[in-house]
Amino acid sequence: MKLVVFNLREDEKSALKNWIANHPEIDVDAYSEELNISNKHLLEGKDGVVLAQNKPFESEVYEYAKGQGIKVFATRSAGFDIYDLELMKKLDIKMTNVPSYSPNAIAEHVLTSALRISRNTNKIQRSIENHNFTWNPGILSRELRTLTVGVIGTGRIGTQAARLFKALGAKVIGYDIYQNEAAKEVLIYVDNLDELISSSDIITIHMPAIKEYNHMVNDEFLSKMKDNSILLNAARGMLVDTRALLRALDSGKLLGAGLDVYENESKYVPKNFEGKEFDDELLQILIDRDDVIYTPHTAFYTETAIQNLVEGGLDSAVEVIKTGASDNIVN
Repeated sequence: MKLVVFNLREDEKSALKNWIANHPEIDVDAYSEELNISNKHLLEGKDGVVLAQNKPFESEVYEYAKGQGIKVFATRSAGFDIYDLELMKKLDIKMTNVPSYSPNAIAEHVLTSALRISRNTNKIQRSIENHNFTWNPGILSRELRTLTVGVIGTGRIGTQAARLFKALGAKVIGYDIYQNEAAKEVLIYVDNLDELISSSDIITIHMPAIKEYNHMVNDEFLSKMKDNSILLNAARGMLVDTRALLRALDSGKLLGAGLDVYENESKYVPKNFEGKEFDDELLQILIDRDDVIYTPHTAFYTETAIQNLVEGGLDSAVEVIKTGASDNIVN
């Protein structure tokens, strides 16, 4: 069996090395570059592709892969919205993802952001930098145990986030079209989304990136939120209308927002623009604000998650090539 790995980062090399050592019967070629039309020849003679693309590639790449006998594209991520699933299905190429690599990593990040915003740490730090050590209403905080947290999307990640918030004493409510029995142990389901929005002091979103949910957080959504509330998004950037969010922050409607994702992030994340031209004014506004905590899609970024993503992508590819099936097939 022959696999080819693309988009290999430095932090993934140790996990890949260990996996190869445990699978001596499988040949693996690995490249740091992303797969695209100019290097599609690297697919020649391979059975499967393991990758973590940040942007789509041309349809010609899929067609070339079919001609080479590629049986599976395995993404080292939960998300797969940038891939052409319909074309792969037509070409009889399976697509797999890693649906659960470390829900706790993302849940911990969400909790951290909520605490930083609710305790006004950015504002306090800025005051200290200006040698202002006073106590004032602008930095007066609420304790988490006095707040209601609303979880939109109660899958593995949403449920773990609910578990962590409840452990600190918060009341946790949830909304999902498909209710999760495990989630019922740590949250109370409400009947509709509007009820969750209007009842929550903190809203954390854990929804997939599908077109029906594009800009689900818009002016109307934000207008229904409680005054002085907090919005957290560690799911997908397209779920939040960034300009609408800024309007809600500017009006004082929201206390703050924690964004691990941004709707136009694919051009920048995970790349280094230090000393280079940076022309996204909207993202710069988010970065500069005291009431926004922006992180570059790093909620998942723990040692445990990286190992699980690498192993999960490779294992799913092998499973499909051997059996033609996998629980992680998404097309």
